[in-house]
Formats: sequence, C-alpha cells, structure tokens
Amino acid sequence: MIRKFKNNTRMIILCGGRGKRMGKITDSIPKPMVKIGKASIIEHKISYYKSQGLKNFTFCLGYKANILKKFLVKKLKNSNLNNGGIKAGILKRIFLSKNFIKGPTIISYGDTLAKINFKDLILKHRRSKCVMTIVVAPIQNPFGIVNWDKNGRGTDFNEKPILNHFLGYAVINDDFFEKINKKFINMKDGKGIVESIKFFMKKKQVNIYKFNHLQITINSPEELKNARLNYKKYFTF
Repeated sequence: MIRKFKNNTRMIILCGGRGKRMGKITDSIPKPMVKIGKASIIEHKISYYKSQGLKNFTFCLGYKANILKKFLVKKLKNSNLNNGGIKAGILKRIFLSKNFIKGPTIISYGDTLAKINFKDLILKHRRSKCVMTIVVAPIQNPFGIVNWDKNGRGTDFNEKPILNHFLGYAVINDDFFEKINKKFINMKDGKGIVESIKFFMKKKQVNIYKFNHLQITINSPEELKNARLNYKKYFTF
C-alpha cells in the first residue's frame, strides 16, 4: 500500500511538446489530452498523483496550450499554468517554472504513466544528498548487440540485453539552476535536460531510483493502441 504525503511536495508536469510521433492524432489536440479508455492521459496522471496526496502542480504548456488550459482550469482550482510556447525545450520549460521549485520538486513528463511510490522517491532523494534523482526502469533490447575492434573483428555479442532507460520522472533541488551551465537552458527539445544529467553525473550528484513496476509510455500510435488495450491492468483507483 502506498502511503500519502503529509507535506507539500511540488510537481512540475511537462505538457508542451508537439507529439510529432503520434502523427495525425495530435493535429487537433495536445498529446496529454489523448484518451486512454474514458479518461485522457493527463486525467489518469492527475488521479494517480492525487491518490498519493500530491496536490501542488505546475503544468508547463506549449503546443495547443489553450485547449489544455481550458481543461485544467475546470479540473483543478489551484494549479499553476506556465506557457513556454511551442519552441521551448524541456529544460527551458522547467526553468520558466523555477519560482515554483521549493525544496525537492518532482518532474513528470506528460506522456508516461507509472505507479511510482512518490513518497519513497522523495525519501530516497533526500537521503542521497544529490542535486537530482532520476527514475530508471529496465527494458529489453529486441536485438542482438554486436561490438567489434578497429580491425573489424567481432569482440562481443549480447543477445537481447536488458538495458536501463530514463522513465521521464525526476526530482530536482531548488538550487538545480544555480549549478548548471546556463547554456543548457536554451537547448532544443530534450538536449538541455540530457546535458544537465550528464553534467551532474560527472560530479556524482545524480541519484538513481530503480523502478520495475507498472508503466505505460505513449509516444506513437502503436504505443497508444497498446495502452488502450492494457491500461486497466495498470491504473484502477
């Protein structure tokens, strides 16, 4: 059983991307508004977060911002909405919401549903004394991975290895932007957040939170189809 928060932990939810890989599905609506069952992706996320006691949200808007804003104003009374425009990268959107960051703050990508124990995530982050924590999950590569030397001779063959991937959830401290290289902030798409993670890794300041439970990521029509077939296994409240 996941216990609820007794504090005011804050969460920034990234909802501004174009969702190009979704094709025509996102021509008229932002990806977080795409439905899985009777509810949209963003509704599933909010319901789960609320079930754990999270209540302080900032939504980073961009593509089709007015549609999402209209929905969120009706759904939530006291949330913050920050429109960074269509072109802003992930890190820039978080930066534009930096005044909302008070103490360890959870970052959530808008297209991933995962039954993370956020109270445990924050606890492990605090104990690590790192600037940031990233949530990492295992994924099986569907291909055999081959390595070779400079002479073109095979040196290793790894059949369908288990790899670790960033799940789209993180925790950052309120001094995060004081410590990174400022040139990262205006980098396109996800490059800025990637460079920031690599920057802090060199300083041994990235804690890894291993997650190996229920999750759904929606980046393509095929993933959406799979999510619609299987979401009840993941999210029932």
